[in-house]
Amino acid sequence: MSTSLEQVSQRAARCNINLNGHVLHDDSMTEPLTGANAIVQRGILRPEGNSVAIKTIRFVPLEEEAAVKSIVQRTLTWSKLHHENVLPLIGIVTTFDYAISFISPWMENGNAYDYVQNHANDPRPLLLDIASGLNYLHNHESGPICHGDLRGRNVLVSKDGCAVLSDFSLSSLIESSFDTSAAAPIRPTLRWMPPEEIRGCENPTTASDVWAFGMTALELFTRSPPFHEIRSLRRVLSRITQGPPERPNDQITLSRLTDEWWKICNLCWEQEPSQRSSMSDISKKLGTLSVLFALS
Repeated sequence: MSTSLEQVSQRAARCNINLNGHVLHDDSMTEPLTGANAIVQRGILRPEGNSVAIKTIRFVPLEEEAAVKSIVQRTLTWSKLHHENVLPLIGIVTTFDYAISFISPWMENGNAYDYVQNHANDPRPLLLDIASGLNYLHNHESGPICHGDLRGRNVLVSKDGCAVLSDFSLSSLIESSFDTSAAAPIRPTLRWMPPEEIRGCENPTTASDVWAFGMTALELFTRSPPFHEIRSLRRVLSRITQGPPERPNDQITLSRLTDEWWKICNLCWEQEPSQRSSMSDISKKLGTLSVLFALS
């Protein structure tokens, strides 16, 4: 183990989130899920025997003491969050693939984007859950916690069909290891990004999460990424600054994107961050909508 990983391991042990020696790979899952910055494999937590997700992160910077402290601090913050719509963090492992692995419960239904590809799965209950989880983070007793990378693939779906937010403490750690200059590649997640981030505001805010919530709603209603009809990511940049997306038709959304839902989406897409509704307000509006939905 490298010196940096050993430091992370020691600090994690002092915070009671070190799971080295307590997690095994589940060999029954032959194909890991591979993304640009992480590999997710199924594991088994000992001695309980529960199924867990092992998310091994690539490219996390560990060269500096400050980076090690930041990783442990953010991981500790995540481990202390308790909400039914926020993915629990059980702990970390530093013995797999010379990298840091985050251990969380295994979610049988995968991510929300894939889940709604089945037309029988209505996105509206998922969006109520997502709003509830975001509202919890934004109004946390220790201060606002921003997700920073909200989209359908970063929302998982539990066995009973509930949505849980994931990856909210990882995106900034991953991105901090890359060159963020103008010459750097454009992030593929920019389709969910608000105009202020395109203009150079790098730090996520609660307002940028609200914008991304609207885009995630559009994504789940249409079962396609925002602005999917625009193939060039650089053209997407320009389009975002021009105003909200066009409303998709009822055939695409299976008539689930009602006028009320569309109004809520547009509250998320004010160009100026200060003009956007808060997640508290959006959650209240969605609460009213959910009652009407249940009665219809």
